[in-house]
Amino acid sequence: MRKIIYILLFPLLWGCDSVLDVEPENAITFTNFFKTEEDFNAMIFQLEGFFRYKQFENEVMAFRGFLADQVNSSYYGDQRMLNQTSIINSFSNGWRNQYDLIYVANVILDNLYRAEGIPQDKLDFYAGQAYFVKGFVYFDLARKWGDAVITRNSTSMEVYNKSSMLDVLDEAIKNASEGYELLPKYEDMPLLGANTWVSKQYGCKGSCAALLAHLYAWKGSMIDLCGLEGDAKKCYEESIEWSTLLIEKKAGFYELERTSEEVCTKAMKGIGASQENILEFELDRFQTYPMAYFPGRVWITWPVKGTETPGSVVTKDFVIKAETVKNLYEDTDDRRDEYFFKLDSMSHDTMYKVNQGYAYVYKWRDVVYRNVSWSPTPQVAYIDVNYSYWRLADIYLLRAECYAKLGDDLAKADLNKIRNRAHATPYPAPGENDIQLAIFKERERELLLEGHRYYDIIRNGLEYIHTYMDGNYKTLDQQDVKEGALFLPIGDEAFNLNDLIRQNIYWSRFE
Repeated sequence: MRKIIYILLFPLLWGCDSVLDVEPENAITFTNFFKTEEDFNAMIFQLEGFFRYKQFENEVMAFRGFLADQVNSSYYGDQRMLNQTSIINSFSNGWRNQYDLIYVANVILDNLYRAEGIPQDKLDFYAGQAYFVKGFVYFDLARKWGDAVITRNSTSMEVYNKSSMLDVLDEAIKNASEGYELLPKYEDMPLLGANTWVSKQYGCKGSCAALLAHLYAWKGSMIDLCGLEGDAKKCYEESIEWSTLLIEKKAGFYELERTSEEVCTKAMKGIGASQENILEFELDRFQTYPMAYFPGRVWITWPVKGTETPGSVVTKDFVIKAETVKNLYEDTDDRRDEYFFKLDSMSHDTMYKVNQGYAYVYKWRDVVYRNVSWSPTPQVAYIDVNYSYWRLADIYLLRAECYAKLGDDLAKADLNKIRNRAHATPYPAPGENDIQLAIFKERERELLLEGHRYYDIIRNGLEYIHTYMDGNYKTLDQQDVKEGALFLPIGDEAFNLNDLIRQNIYWSRFE
């Protein structure tokens, strides 16, 4: 019964307009709770549920960075062209979900002292989950908004001003480091009251290490890109150290899938099917209408969705030409024929009237159908995959990128580790002489449509932004970038009851 009470009580935590501008819940609300393992387990379950859907209700940056030949959506088109007037009025600018998550994590941390008779290792686990979520969310805030608010706890009634992007990243690093110290490796994760497999959405040493690897790589890149004070070289070295812990299995047992086919059938599927996956976000298959949040969902059509036809590809928000795919991958590269369905035969001249030369994404392949009253045939209920957020191939290529920025020849071995699996030509292939560019292009090929490319472009600097982004991105200078052009403007909701917050300099020009 107590667990049911928690589930009913927890929505009350979301009644405030924003953690930034109203009084928090009175701490006395929790006096009779947060005592038993059952209590804390219930709160962790709820935190994970909110983490899954609140964090990814809006992943606009993933859509900004997609490698696409045509975008059939004015909203996504505006984002990808950096059309300022449209973006400043966009619904995507609000950060309420992120601060709601930080608030809930703080509620857990602030009430650990109430525990009665709970073993220390379990308390460490609860705290570690909260620290991991906070670290992840602050990283997300820094990558999406740059400067952002850092809150102290769940009970403070003060009004907060923004902190600098580097301070927000340091707050993320602090929390992720705490999580790494407290949490076990994935294979040693405790069960939460049931004899079941533990989801890879939960924080563990591996997911904290991946977070820290990305945090330091991003921090070093921002120092270089924006001309900020700081030691970018040391940041790249830190990223390499955290990546190495994962690659050498010191932060948990992770290893690459053997083939590109297994990347599609295991890593992209998730659900514990892949040892390559470090962090997954669970699809809630118990909902009446399960929502998949992985960015690649917007590309999926026939033949994965059996209710659609070959001609449906032209109606998608994003499409890519078969010729673009052929130019991206060598003929020997397995990924061209695993990530896309029958690339050559479906792009034959005879098919042009049907698909206008567009390719069929086949990286995600599992669909569940449901009988519905309005159709004589079953309809697609949902795409039956988890959101594979970080996998080991990403970490190899991230380490390679950092090695390249340091001028270390070890970058080549990491790059070729991924190329060799796909049967692509090892670096240097004919005509290749820029290893940093080769690594960027390899991330583009390996992680295609997984949502990383926008951040990959930014990490590589202004020249890459001018080359691989469109519209107003091509005219940005370093001062524009330093003033917030690459980030989202702060949404109107954040200014309610908080007169300390100011819009980013770049976006204030368009208000």
